[in-house]
Amino acid sequence: MIDRKELAPLLAVMVVFASLAAVAAVNVTSDSGDCFTIIHTNDTHCFYDGDGGVGFPTVSALKEQYSRKGVVFTVDAGDFLQGNSYGTMTAGQGSVEVMNTIGYDLCVPGNHEFDFGLDVLLERVGQLDFPIICANLVYSDTGENVFDGYIVLEKRGIRVGFFGLLTPETPTVTTEGAMGNTEVTDPVAAAEEMVSVLRAQNVDAVVAVGHLGVAREGFITSDELCRDVPGIDIFIDGHSHTEMEDGKVCDGSIVLEESDTMIASTGCYLHNVGIITCKSGDIDAKLYRGPALSSHQVSLAIQEVKEYVDSLLSTVIGSTEIPLVGERDIIRNGETNLGDLAADAMRSALDTDVAIVNAGGLRTSIQAGDIRLKDVYDVMPFLNYSCKVEVPGSVLWEEMEFSLALMGNSKGGFIQFSGMTVTYDPSAEAGHKVLSITVAGEEVDKTATYSVATSDFVAGGGDGNIFFKGYEKKFGPDTATIFAEYIQSIGTITGSTIEGDRLVSV
Repeated sequence: MIDRKELAPLLAVMVVFASLAAVAAVNVTSDSGDCFTIIHTNDTHCFYDGDGGVGFPTVSALKEQYSRKGVVFTVDAGDFLQGNSYGTMTAGQGSVEVMNTIGYDLCVPGNHEFDFGLDVLLERVGQLDFPIICANLVYSDTGENVFDGYIVLEKRGIRVGFFGLLTPETPTVTTEGAMGNTEVTDPVAAAEEMVSVLRAQNVDAVVAVGHLGVAREGFITSDELCRDVPGIDIFIDGHSHTEMEDGKVCDGSIVLEESDTMIASTGCYLHNVGIITCKSGDIDAKLYRGPALSSHQVSLAIQEVKEYVDSLLSTVIGSTEIPLVGERDIIRNGETNLGDLAADAMRSALDTDVAIVNAGGLRTSIQAGDIRLKDVYDVMPFLNYSCKVEVPGSVLWEEMEFSLALMGNSKGGFIQFSGMTVTYDPSAEAGHKVLSITVAGEEVDKTATYSVATSDFVAGGGDGNIFFKGYEKKFGPDTATIFAEYIQSIGTITGSTIEGDRLVSV
């Protein structure tokens, strides 16, 4: 049960109930020889009912049905504590309760597991009924592993060795200080050690469960690691929200490096559930895409979390006559009215010349109609705080060149802003796209000082935005509270409320 006394101070949220999943039959592999099945999830981000997909009840139902016929392991590849208002308002405890009800065998940490800070992460890990493993996360002062690097699970005579990995990108995409006194070490070296250790333990298979992803973003990917580290039979992946079947990216957008390892990933938000079957060395990795299946116990656990959160977030704080656009591929590639509004709120609250908001911190749209607190926390689910920095005008140019270089790649570091008009040449090469920047109608003086409102995430170098690092920071309220209060002060948002055309191409 959720401890309401513990959660009461955390802010306020609300969510509409999703319908219970329907029952459906599943073809199940029969028990024979060394056959086993792995049910896996990744990047669930607190979308317990599947965000229109299959949801956690389906995970439980698949586990039960496959368990009737053979050996089943159930694992998660990270980013399960945070991602929407359910995570924010329960500090991840809602996910712990739902996943405990399912009965996972193990999980690994994702970068968003650190969103509430290391102390809260360790508290949540202590509440899990199953272990969290990671071979390349250590305490900075001692070099000791934060979690066990591996685990060998034996069921009905089948021994499978699992080890965990976390992306080295984590410090870049995590709020400064949230990782405490920990650091991410080289995943290749960790994987080589784990393969050696596990192969010596007479296991039937070596399985890596990693939060690495396959996006080519300057950090090692799961397929690159498997290319360089032989001896891994299966790599269950997360982080890049990529759907894979039988070791290939489903939409063909990425061609994986060749290796002898079967790499599997479900995408995100419980749209699908991964099913890996291994029989006599033959490995089959598929996605279960539906229909959604039912699990009474899991649905009850989800309902309890929802009722608690819903009771907090039903308050209407304003309304909008127009949709406020926050779709990932739009807000990360160009100016949107939601981005403008969020930046305006930050600039107003901290009384600065300029405000800069990373598009990766704005997670969904707000539709026309009443705006509830739930909508705010769905847009801003990550517990970030505002901060004010004083920087020279040259930093504003660096910020915009950084942002414009990301345009077209749907990166979270792309900037939404307030207080500036930026004119740019989209055909120019990266680093030379900005033609002019005006603040309060005047050209920016690169040697003058400007006050900037942003989040602690951005100010600490999040999403690769390093340009505020080293400047003194004055912290303010959390960004979601600022946004909610700003909407409340407006009352009704209309087409003329938000001044657009801040990013102008020529």
